[in-house]
Amino acid sequence: MTEKSEKKPLQILKERVGPVPKELSDRVKEHAGIKTKIRKALKDGAMTIPEIAAATEIPSSSVLWHVMSMKKYGKIVEAEQSGDYMKYKLAEKK
Repeated sequence: MTEKSEKKPLQILKERVGPVPKELSDRVKEHAGIKTKIRKALKDGAMTIPEIAAATEIPSSSVLWHVMSMKKYGKIVEAEQSGDYMKYKLAEKK
């Protein structure tokens, strides 16, 4: 009994709140790009934060932040200790 003219919840929300701010969408795209670069760097094997930073040309502070967020959500796992640094690798897909 649904009509084609009925609005979906997302349409209603967009009308009430307005569009997504450009700054927010730009930041989301930037973070997605950084995570993609990190995943590509780790395809060849485990790396430390400085190694990932060198391979991706992203500042190590930013790499650390993204690696920790990816670790939190199970995308990256710790591999082994390498001197003073921990190596990280991509988590195996279930």
